[in-house]
Amino acid sequence: MELSASLAAWSVLLGCLGLLVSNVVYNVLAHPLKAFPGPLAAGASTWWKTYIEVFKQKSMTDVLVELHAKYGDVVRVGPNELHFAKPSAFNDIYNASSRWDKERTLYESFGEDHSSFGLRNYAEAKQRKDVLQPLFSRRSIINMQALVREKMDRLAETLSKNNEQGKSADLLFAFRCFAIDTITTYCFAKSVDAIDEPAWQAPIVVAMDNSLPTFHVFKHFPIFRKLIFSLPPWLAIKMSPETAGLTHLQVILGEQVREVSAHPERLASSPHTTIYHRLLDPEAHKGRPLPDATALYEEAQTMVFAGGVTVGDALSIGFFHVLDQPGLLTRLRAEVCTAWPDLDSPPKLEALETLPFLTATIKESLRMSPGASSPLLRIVPPAGATISGRAVPPGTIVGMSTVLVHMSPEIFEEPTKFKPDRWLAPDAESLGPWLVAFSKGPRSCLGLNLAWCELYIVFATMLRRFDMSLDGTTAEDMVWRDCFTPHFPRRHLHAWCNPQPKI
Repeated sequence: MELSASLAAWSVLLGCLGLLVSNVVYNVLAHPLKAFPGPLAAGASTWWKTYIEVFKQKSMTDVLVELHAKYGDVVRVGPNELHFAKPSAFNDIYNASSRWDKERTLYESFGEDHSSFGLRNYAEAKQRKDVLQPLFSRRSIINMQALVREKMDRLAETLSKNNEQGKSADLLFAFRCFAIDTITTYCFAKSVDAIDEPAWQAPIVVAMDNSLPTFHVFKHFPIFRKLIFSLPPWLAIKMSPETAGLTHLQVILGEQVREVSAHPERLASSPHTTIYHRLLDPEAHKGRPLPDATALYEEAQTMVFAGGVTVGDALSIGFFHVLDQPGLLTRLRAEVCTAWPDLDSPPKLEALETLPFLTATIKESLRMSPGASSPLLRIVPPAGATISGRAVPPGTIVGMSTVLVHMSPEIFEEPTKFKPDRWLAPDAESLGPWLVAFSKGPRSCLGLNLAWCELYIVFATMLRRFDMSLDGTTAEDMVWRDCFTPHFPRRHLHAWCNPQPKI
């Protein structure tokens, strides 16, 4: 009996090993992508990416730059995955008529499969986006800009108090707290009040930052992800105290979803329209079934993560460069003060949008801040596709990081330098299509109008209300690791924020 069991175990082991070897041989010698250049290990197995991202903990965007320098414009980065370097490839993949599905492994790693972000099928995602789009239209944002102003004014108060205590400000976390409070109030009519936490160490903001490096573990080891997501809150907090704030937020969102599902009539008392109004509106769904509790919860979580990180990152990167170049700071303050002479009477968003140098600086901040730094992977449809002049077989996973677009010397002269004036040059109009911080096409960022509103109001308010200077932050501190969005492992952007007297 023992001998039979031992033989069976060895048979299973040898069978698995044989299958693994045969897959590697097929991937290297017979796969439809075998003619595309790239590292042999990348073409042989998906474990190459696991090794790079999980075990070596390298930033994949840095690796991609190195690979394209060695292999050319098209690189095979997985047995069935290609990455592209020419900016034109971005339009080939993410154009307005592209209706390609999203790739499973990447998007399932977020645990938001039933959200507008996580739905992989184009038709399903479009239906959900159509339901939510009116909430994030330019008209809606214009009408709700007072909410953004209110949150910024509150942040300014905490920055002033922090300065009174003789402390510089952690602007990365301060800006993320502002973004979190804005998105939770806008989407749920209920703020988490992250701005009011001492030194902006709000549990949810700290937890989101701590969770960024785990993204790669969740992506490459889905069993671990499913285990963590299945734990009851008390156990999740015990096993991972550093992400307790994230667990707390999940509990809050879960309670919200249960309440609106059980008592949708209570939405009538909300001070403004929320995502729940749209998601539970039968007319918005045009006869289709309403989202269930799981979809409501995952949509809410998507809004918090999408709205709470990327805007804060763009502000942090933008202000570092502005403060690092005193000439830029002087020009910006002069322009903003001209449009905002009375400190107690801030201009509307529409007035700020007419300021050319402020607008140019925001665009340059978005160019230097990648938003989603990882390639947004798509599946080539059954008819196949031509990308960057190359025929790509159906079913191939393809993508291109926005970093390679924004850092392309073909498009942007001296791309590694922060130069807002590039957006004011005679040929600046040609640069517009290549600012892809919110991606492009039918699955571009739903909240881009809100993001622009936040960027204008924060930039203008900080420049008008404070005399700022860096507190020891260097360019090395701003180096980030690609964790789908940037993770800043070194000292965050710190600056002195001295309130200006009313003039």
